[in-house]
Amino acid sequence: MKLICWTVALLPAALLLGCTATAPKEAPTVITSENIAKLSNRQWELKSISTDGSQPVMDMQATMTLAFGADGKATGYGSVNRFTGAYSLTPSGQLTWPGPGFATTRKAGPPELMEKERAYLEALRKTDRAILYKHSLQLQAEGESTLLLFHEAGFPE
Repeated sequence: MKLICWTVALLPAALLLGCTATAPKEAPTVITSENIAKLSNRQWELKSISTDGSQPVMDMQATMTLAFGADGKATGYGSVNRFTGAYSLTPSGQLTWPGPGFATTRKAGPPELMEKERAYLEALRKTDRAILYKHSLQLQAEGESTLLLFHEAGFPE
């Protein structure tokens, strides 16, 4: 009987303690060939580019996007034109962009937007690692000489 009384008395305290315990923090994840599904079917919007220490000014009207397909195809919008190309990931997380480059539509646009699109596609091909943290994606080159920061479309920053 005493055991039942103690159990009834301590149960609410145990439940309260369980509810107030903090969950472990989510750590950034290096994307590999085994976990590529974490990127698939998500639209990423470019927020900043840094190449060799310089950071081009991002035009808020120049929407640049990226999406990874489970089939090894990457697609997106480069501020004026749509693009598509192949990518691959190794089990260790090495990202490569095989082939001669991205295929793009052939629209013409304002010179400053065309230059930003060119810089984006050039920087994208230099990246060799993808790191995911919640709704943010970082693509970087070895040594972080090239860094592209994306945020998932539809989620607050």
